Amino acid sequence: MTRFDASTEADRVALVADAVAAHRERDSAFCTLEADDDPSDDPAFLPPWVQYADGTLNLDCTDAELDALSTVVSRFGAFTVSARETIPAETAEEDPGTNVRVEANADAERVGQFVDAVFREVYGLPADFRLWAVEV
Repeated sequence: MTRFDASTEADRVALVADAVAAHRERDSAFCTLEADDDPSDDPAFLPPWVQYADGTLNLDCTDAELDALSTVVSRFGAFTVSARETIPAETAEEDPGTNVRVEANADAERVGQFVDAVFREVYGLPADFRLWAVEV
């Protein structure tokens, strides 16, 4: 990989596809994608993230985000929620929520489209948010 961030939809999709391809080529444990835009300007803001490993996406959601994720998953036929685990309040970095695993039976570009939709529609980020490949 030669670039590690992108801020337009097309570039973010390509970045995710490249990160997934690099992850597969390197046979790494996972790749992590993270947004750095804070819509609230809160100093305690923890950026949303999505990890990919072996055809599975991993992410944390609040209850409201979980509802939005269900809507996104319903639009992408090759993606299915395979596991949900409640994150107890005492171990959560923020509010309690749900860790979700989504099986992605798709090529790297379609994974990129799905991940971009997750950041925009589930996490509510603006169309011009910056996405980083923070670990490949």
